[in-house]
Amino acid sequence: MNKPMTTEELFNRICNILKEKGRLPDILEYESATRNPAPVTTYEYELGSKLAYGGNEGIYLDLWIEYSSIREKLRQKLGVFKTLHESSDAMHTMAGLLADFIIEESAYVNAHLDDFTWEGVDIYAFDKNGKKCGLGYTYSTMEDALTKKDRLLEKYPKVVVRDNATRKEKTFLQEPNSSENDAKKICITVTETLRKEIILKSDSLEQAVSNVEQAYADGRIVLDADDLVCDPVTGETRRIERSGFYTDEQVQRMEVSSFGNQL
Repeated sequence: MNKPMTTEELFNRICNILKEKGRLPDILEYESATRNPAPVTTYEYELGSKLAYGGNEGIYLDLWIEYSSIREKLRQKLGVFKTLHESSDAMHTMAGLLADFIIEESAYVNAHLDDFTWEGVDIYAFDKNGKKCGLGYTYSTMEDALTKKDRLLEKYPKVVVRDNATRKEKTFLQEPNSSENDAKKICITVTETLRKEIILKSDSLEQAVSNVEQAYADGRIVLDADDLVCDPVTGETRRIERSGFYTDEQVQRMEVSSFGNQL
């Protein structure tokens, strides 16, 4: 698939399976998929349902999926079944339909997991024989995935990283054992922030900003070590960390800094 299946398509797909197996009850008045389809981007959802007598007539079986986002639990409607019958036998029949839908939906999704995997980044490691090791890992961001990739390459000869949203895969190979001079390059970022407060009189904010910009351009305002700003969390005036601006391949193509070999 080149795009996620929608809730409407999922409901109709399971209904077709039930029809082919003769599991749709004859007492049904209709089955209707949602009119507001939404993409199903993950298989990690819960199938919800409500089986109840209608307010005026018949029995309704409503179906939806629920899954958690960062801040809330979302619900997306799949569809509804209705019968005009209201007897106890009809209720038992509709309950059987619910059971059949749950069974077929679970079987279908488990057989097509990749069609329901459109979030995050997957990582798989392979041994020297090209065999996939374990079930792999899933991360919400590419940055976290690439960090895990580096750790896996210390142990496995091959690692594949896949962006589930685009379906694109990238293969990374373990570097052969090398001498210290051929050691892997790592890009470290050193960040310092300078700040100076300028108090002046001006007719307007725009004129004040313009005056300060001109003074800075003329060299009349110069920031130095006395203007270093401390990090509000660590209290340090500098932050040293692995750079997130470049991919590992880009770093390997860079020249070592003039003092890099001395560190």
